[in-house]
Amino acid sequence: MEQSANKNIESDDDGLKSMGSFRKILPGSSDDNSQMNTSVKMIDRPVVTQNNNEYMVYLQEYSILSEYNLLQTQDLRGIYVIPSAQNSFLWFGVLFVRQGDYRGGVFRFTINLPDNFPDGGCPKVAFQSEIFHPQIDEETKELNTLVAFAEWKKSNRIYQLIQFICKIFQKIDLKLSAINKHALDLYENNIELYRNRVKECVQKSIDRVFDPPDVDDQHYIQFNKWNSNIYEPIRQKIYEPKKQEHEKTQNGYSWVQPGSLQPLSKHQEPR
Repeated sequence: MEQSANKNIESDDDGLKSMGSFRKILPGSSDDNSQMNTSVKMIDRPVVTQNNNEYMVYLQEYSILSEYNLLQTQDLRGIYVIPSAQNSFLWFGVLFVRQGDYRGGVFRFTINLPDNFPDGGCPKVAFQSEIFHPQIDEETKELNTLVAFAEWKKSNRIYQLIQFICKIFQKIDLKLSAINKHALDLYENNIELYRNRVKECVQKSIDRVFDPPDVDDQHYIQFNKWNSNIYEPIRQKIYEPKKQEHEKTQNGYSWVQPGSLQPLSKHQEPR
């Protein structure tokens, strides 16, 4: 066993060792903690101190992976989010607004996690196109997350941040402090002008749906124009009614006499 385990170890130029199992990946613990205790510590999101700096990369990767897995269990409609293939601290997103003044808008955005995630404050959300909204900075295009997450706690989840992104486009909350004072002023005092500005933003977002990505990342969410030769057969396949197949049921055996509730009341004929 010792010889076979050593064969699975490969050294590279950086002095790092690649192991064949999760048990081997974790570096040795200086305080003789078991591997199970180490896993529990990872799940509990411990604060990375000088004594466990060697685990920081694994802790962060686990935290980000668990956040994305949890995100997939939520009922979030009209919004798509995926981490970058090259950088797990960068997430790509697209929001399809289905109701309200921003209905029809297709807004791309990015979520940037802090370097010391899950610590480091609330992840930053920035939109790619100009959006006239009280909670979005016109110059930086960043979302004002402080009104919802004044303090980002370890109990907060990224899916909650995404829920907030959806919420601000459904209804303008006048109770929230606005980062775009001009947008809020128009909404309160000149709703028609406000809606005209919003329609311009919605139309610009639609016009840019098929723009090529500005980053080279295979997880960047792209859209292609309709091609009948490619997509029409797929569409027909989706809408094609399923053929109902008659299920073949096998008759079983009963040991209850018809009309009786007494078990084993039916005489079984010898086969």
